[in-house]
Amino acid sequence: MPEILKTPGVYIVEKDAGANAVVQVATAVPIFIGFTERAEINGKSFHMKPVHINSLSEFEVFFGIAPVPVFTVKPGDKGRGDININGQSYNLQQSANSSFYLYNSLRLFFDNGGADCFIISVGQYGKDSRNPIELTPDTFKKAIDILPGEEVPTMILMPDSLLLDEEDSSYYAAQTYALQHCGKYMDKVALFDIWGSAEELPIEEDKNKYVTRFRENIGLDSLSYGAAYYPWVKTNIISLNDIGYENFNLDSLDAVIIEAHKPILTNLKNATTEKEKKYWDSGLKSASKEYKLLRKTVADRLCVLPASPAMAGLYTRTDRSRGVWIAPANQNLNSVIAPSIKITHEDQETLNVDALSGKSINAIRAFKGRGSAIVWGARTLAGNNVEWRYINVRRLFILIEQSIKNASFSVVFRPNVSVTWSVVKGTIGNFLTSLWRQGALVGATPADAFTVKCGLGETMSEDDINEGIMRIQVKAAPSRPAEFIVITFEQKMGGTEGS
Repeated sequence: MPEILKTPGVYIVEKDAGANAVVQVATAVPIFIGFTERAEINGKSFHMKPVHINSLSEFEVFFGIAPVPVFTVKPGDKGRGDININGQSYNLQQSANSSFYLYNSLRLFFDNGGADCFIISVGQYGKDSRNPIELTPDTFKKAIDILPGEEVPTMILMPDSLLLDEEDSSYYAAQTYALQHCGKYMDKVALFDIWGSAEELPIEEDKNKYVTRFRENIGLDSLSYGAAYYPWVKTNIISLNDIGYENFNLDSLDAVIIEAHKPILTNLKNATTEKEKKYWDSGLKSASKEYKLLRKTVADRLCVLPASPAMAGLYTRTDRSRGVWIAPANQNLNSVIAPSIKITHEDQETLNVDALSGKSINAIRAFKGRGSAIVWGARTLAGNNVEWRYINVRRLFILIEQSIKNASFSVVFRPNVSVTWSVVKGTIGNFLTSLWRQGALVGATPADAFTVKCGLGETMSEDDINEGIMRIQVKAAPSRPAEFIVITFEQKMGGTEGS
């Protein structure tokens, strides 16, 4: 009803030009699910609650530090131990409940460009933990069920799920559940690592044993919402100086440390204060080459980590510098020395394309003179699907779909008439034109790159309008990576002079 003017004068009336603009949603906000030292501040528990952080120091405020694994040195069979010292083989047996990947995975994430992320602590490994370790697929499934809400991450990573048993398919149960969640809500992707790819298999075993088992057990649903990386990576996250007396059963060192240095070891074992322990530990580090070799072996073992956290950081780095539509590949991973397993050109043929399962696995490879750990693949698990083969295409459409969805709330309950339809088409068209100008969509003109339809006879019938349904149809042509560069050479025959 128009306003009735009663007093002479000049009046200013402002009118909206149209609906709200489409604002791009975040694309690189992973959630890490795993075990922490604690999940409490001043008596307030954060167990099984998503917590937003943007640095490792902020993580430590809520969740504490990395676990401290303790290794016991035991004699091994000659030539078959973890380490050889003075002609004797030894094995390093790690203490129970100390092999967790979340903390060091976060370090790898931030080193590769990671920023904002969420953490869900599913259990605590600290001495005074109120929530004991429960390592089952349900532990991770419960955390995934928490995710739908106002602040939804765009990637799921569960590095500690690699501690689940592989033979009874516990590991795959957790991964499949994450993949189904991503497909159901269509707003995130899950990044996976191949169980057992931390080291080479013995020659007598199938080299691709765990890759094959991953493909067999990951299922068939929502494959375009997942990407897998192989193998794990050797990092420099943990240095030799980070390993000391806390990491060893000191009594077990008697068999390794030579007689000349045993008085130092005895003083270390008898020390009662932290200051004394550090003093004698420093002395043993300086004097004993055997102790140094043990420490290096432990550091090297702890530095082998799953690759997906580094990839989450690379996704973030690529999204911010170039755009989500750029394939996160052909880039070197930071803080990575080498892949744990050497992948050859022939090896990758079976990883990248699999005619039977159609499930592609992305390789981490070393190329001489180019990089120690280069991401050499950008495929989703749906490797045989022409439309959703590439992870950057899937993530681009998540950006488009979720951004338009959020913007469309502004026209809910508005009249379902041509004026509203024009506003909707204009708003979405402007958003897609912006993406096209940035190179996200293919086409000589915006009309070639996308179409937006909304209207009676186009996308809706009279019944739809009577039911209060507005249907919008968006078609977009995403840019796809040049995965295979084929250069054809042909010999040109020299012509006869004067002809």
